[in-house]
Amino acid sequence: MEPLAPRRAGSKQEEGFGGQPRRVAELVMLPDLRRSSSGVSKNKKSQYLLSNCEEQENSSSWILENIKKKECVYFVKSSTLSDAGKVVCECGYPREQHLAEAMNPYAFQGEEWDPKKHVKEMPTDAFGDIAFRDVGQKVGKYVRLSQDTPSHIIYHLITQHWDLDIPNLLISVTGGAKDFNMKPRLKSIFRRGLVKVAHTTGAWIITGGTHAGVMKQVGEAVRDFSLSSSRNEGELVTIGIATWGAVHNRRSLIHPTLLPSHLQGGFCAEYVVDEEGQGHLTCLDSNHSHFILVDDGTHGCYGVEIALRTKLEKFISEQTKERGGVAIKIPIVCVVLEGGPGTLQTIYNAITNGTPCVIVEGSGRVADVIAQVASLPISEITISLIQQKLSMFFQEMFETFTESRIVEWTKKIQDIVRKRQLLTIFREGKDGQQDVDVAILQALLKASRSHDHFGHENWDHQLKLAVAWNRVDIARSEIFTDEWQWKPSELHTIMTAALISNKPEFVKLFLENGLQLKEFVTWDTLSSLYRNLDPSCLFQYKLQKVLAEDPEHPTAVPADPRVHMHFVAQVLRELLGDFTQPLYPRFRPYDQVRLTLRVPHGKPNDSSGDAAFKRDPARDLLIWAIVQNRRKLAEIIWDQSQECIAAALACTKILKELSKEEEDTDSLEEMLALADEYEHRAIGVFTECYRKDEERAQKLLVRVSQAWGTTTCLQLALEAKDMKFMSHGGVQAFLTKVWWGQLCVDNGLWRVILCMLAFPLLCTHLISFREKRLQAVRGLLRVRAFFSAPVVIFHVNILSYFLFLCLFSYVLMVDFQPTPSHCDSSMTLTGAG
Repeated sequence: MEPLAPRRAGSKQEEGFGGQPRRVAELVMLPDLRRSSSGVSKNKKSQYLLSNCEEQENSSSWILENIKKKECVYFVKSSTLSDAGKVVCECGYPREQHLAEAMNPYAFQGEEWDPKKHVKEMPTDAFGDIAFRDVGQKVGKYVRLSQDTPSHIIYHLITQHWDLDIPNLLISVTGGAKDFNMKPRLKSIFRRGLVKVAHTTGAWIITGGTHAGVMKQVGEAVRDFSLSSSRNEGELVTIGIATWGAVHNRRSLIHPTLLPSHLQGGFCAEYVVDEEGQGHLTCLDSNHSHFILVDDGTHGCYGVEIALRTKLEKFISEQTKERGGVAIKIPIVCVVLEGGPGTLQTIYNAITNGTPCVIVEGSGRVADVIAQVASLPISEITISLIQQKLSMFFQEMFETFTESRIVEWTKKIQDIVRKRQLLTIFREGKDGQQDVDVAILQALLKASRSHDHFGHENWDHQLKLAVAWNRVDIARSEIFTDEWQWKPSELHTIMTAALISNKPEFVKLFLENGLQLKEFVTWDTLSSLYRNLDPSCLFQYKLQKVLAEDPEHPTAVPADPRVHMHFVAQVLRELLGDFTQPLYPRFRPYDQVRLTLRVPHGKPNDSSGDAAFKRDPARDLLIWAIVQNRRKLAEIIWDQSQECIAAALACTKILKELSKEEEDTDSLEEMLALADEYEHRAIGVFTECYRKDEERAQKLLVRVSQAWGTTTCLQLALEAKDMKFMSHGGVQAFLTKVWWGQLCVDNGLWRVILCMLAFPLLCTHLISFREKRLQAVRGLLRVRAFFSAPVVIFHVNILSYFLFLCLFSYVLMVDFQPTPSHCDSSMTLTGAG
């Protein structure tokens, strides 16, 4: 980015963005138990506070051991005075800001001041939380560190002690460090596009971190996003890398010396943005979330952070992020607004090292010069043309450009334009393009095509990037085109990653482009999905509990995925109910069967273990989504189900059972809301079926579903207590038919009672039957059909009970003898004998 003051001699701009991938994250097979006993949960708050204090103490100790600052240890009077007229050292600091040993340095007596020799590293004294006065309750993180700090140390600090998730994308924003004017529309488009790409992809934005120029533009974009978004959407990670010695009011960031070292992690610095009194220094931007303040032991010198920022960005871009079995190298893109000579060098270094750059045309100076000539052939980019553009866009400082400097600029611009595949010019309104986010992602995809990827590997890499960014719009417009015909099998690995990372739009896209669930869902795939359950979901805890309690289960995760799925079946049967059969069989290690997922459809009591299994991949993915309460993903999979009503009712049963044990109030409410939604889905499908064919729709209620453990829709609804479904007119009509048995439902109750009392009347036409054969015949067959009807059995029982009560009352009130009769006595003695 463009400095506010001339750079120090020897400072370097951006260099080296490429590198080999390096693994930094591994998926665990099965997370530890997340739930504790009720007694432990009562002390959850106190345990959290205790662990938080321990983390702060450990973090502070680590920082003090690994992060250093730089201090001048030899005071040499400078020939120039400070802005306040004070005597200062060659390092720029006044006498009172030096260590005592620097005043009497016997070892350096008479030597000229040399930063390499007279600036030493020592433990940092500025780190922790930073709060900006008059900005609200927003708190960020900051650290003062030496310019020689290794990149892996800084990366460890960011990911482990600042607890930032590994990014899917790194956006390095560079440009003018002084305030510049942009058209209001272009400014709005840039801000909206930048925060959109950062939010949707999970990116880190890296800037200079100060309250000026392009950094201020980024900060205001982040501020507008925070004000307009909800708390659930999270915060954008905006890391500012600035020079410690050029930061105004930096004394407020230093820890009080009286605090014990192990408590310094709890220190929160209060920083004041004072633009009026900053002089030639600069203030930090209050809208950034994290600050890395690079120290070289000097005061007032700019550009100190450039080399460290370059190395850090290169290191991050060499890391590999793995999710769902898919690993991608973290991509990096450079976004340029305005800028001067330093920005041109930054673009040149980025392009040289294979980093794509997005130039925002209309922002001014260097950005506009490159944008004006980017579409021209190299032969037309001449010295005279560049001179003309410089006079147009660098009016104030054009007179300072010498002929040799113009020649140098021309060569650099030619080299930049020569690699057009890495250069993207964002023009407002070009080709219907309205947002910077699309330009940034298109630039990355265009750059990936020029790297070491060919054919399928190239398109596969681009699709992995789109999934990692969660940008299905980019995948539709740039990847699923006529240029490459995807085979369904080529999508399997990425489909698994999309499921695990909960990206339903990509799942829908893959299904639309020919992915077959029957081919995709195998034992290995399903077991991998259950191994990557959300650690916070209740089903994961229940599954771990079953694994821990099983005596035959080894301590490690079973190598055979079919063995693992048996434990999943145990938990599912506990949720669905004992009336269902296990959804997955328990295979013996020596069983030689296909590794294709099947479900039982044999007899419920078949204990031979050789029952055939029927495939139902949609059911298995639906269960996996439902137990994690993933609404959108479950909806897409449910649409693929063959038995929609049974699937919806089973989902309500599973969700209601899980909600009984869920402790988190928000999750509980979501589960019950989702259960209610699927009950309405079942009602909707049954209503449509009933409207078209009442008889066949009613048969669906009692049709045995092999996929759901040889149960029926009616039984699932009853067990789940889906009262809305049970109260449906079609269900009630069916239950009425069952209640009346083979009798017509329009028979009056008085006729039934009359025939009960005088059953010879059944030979008449007083009672009508649904079946024509019963209506035509006479005799025993009609009697049997009549008395086997549930309504008749019920009323017979009622009448019999009342008859018993009447006889019992008569004996007690009328025929009760004071002494037992001879017959009663004989019966009593016989019973006693």
